[in-house]
Amino acid sequence: MMESFARLLLAWYREHGRSLPWRKENPSFYEVLVSETMLQQTRVDKVLSYYARFLQRFPTLQALASSSEEDVLRLWEGLGYYSRARNLRRAALALAPMDPLPSTLEELMALPGIGEYTAKALLSIHYHRPAFAVDGNLLRVHGRLQMSDAPLSLRRKEAESFFQERLGKVDPSDANQALMDLGELVCLPHGKPLCSLCPLSPFCRAHREGRERDYPPRQEKKAPRLVFLTVFLLVHDGKVALRKRDGKGLLSALYEFPNVEGRAEDEKTLARIFREWGLDVEQVELLPSSRHRFSHLVWEMTNVRVVLRSLPQDPSLLFVERERIADYPIPSAFCEIRRHR
Repeated sequence: MMESFARLLLAWYREHGRSLPWRKENPSFYEVLVSETMLQQTRVDKVLSYYARFLQRFPTLQALASSSEEDVLRLWEGLGYYSRARNLRRAALALAPMDPLPSTLEELMALPGIGEYTAKALLSIHYHRPAFAVDGNLLRVHGRLQMSDAPLSLRRKEAESFFQERLGKVDPSDANQALMDLGELVCLPHGKPLCSLCPLSPFCRAHREGRERDYPPRQEKKAPRLVFLTVFLLVHDGKVALRKRDGKGLLSALYEFPNVEGRAEDEKTLARIFREWGLDVEQVELLPSSRHRFSHLVWEMTNVRVVLRSLPQDPSLLFVERERIADYPIPSAFCEIRRHR
């Protein structure tokens, strides 16, 4: 039974597994680290172009370690979850002088920004050592196979033990990536699995009982917090104002267009903000509003274009040539107002 489980899964993977640029017979430590970092909470199709550009710009650990944080963030722009980019660079700084590279779970998890999932992905995919990087895909496959309704805190260990028992004798790299693809392509979320295409359907308890849509049990999600912002496109003589965000918290250390909390649409409120910022205003224009959803909150943005007669004395504002805005890492949350620069 155990052998047929592994045989059916790997036969399916050889025929239907995805061809991805980081999937090689022997991917380097660095290739696995970059790809697995990018793939956290991000779809494969979005990662593909970023991965190619990233490796072209930073082809080695040493190249990434010698880069500036701003260079890395600019290349990451639009991929989201920017702390991943910072952590990847921090890990490269720690790894660059090491020879040999870390090769145990404890050593890998001691590195900046590398948690259990990434460490186990490196162990299985690069080192071909028995370890399962359990993500949402593997939890979903396991949840249906076993009809597991254990708390999420226990389900991860359950899944790892389950797959280790059934796939422990095959190449860990193939086993891990086959399960990832199965969850991504067949054992789909939101109660829509393609069971007729699944090589593991003979072993699936949920399928046998016709309860695929019940597993894994859904977690109650908190509604995202709604935040209203007014974002300003301050323009003077072909230059646009940017401001660097604080080094902590959401979108830390990235550049943004100056903004305030709340909706500032009436003349009185706008006049007060302009006075507080020391702006000599020539023209004001309301632009189309925009919305950006993060994992835990939603920004509702009122966008305002302001033409200035002179440059303000505010040292926090950096006025850059319109053509040079692309040189600064700006979150995609501001893409609507950026189009009007």
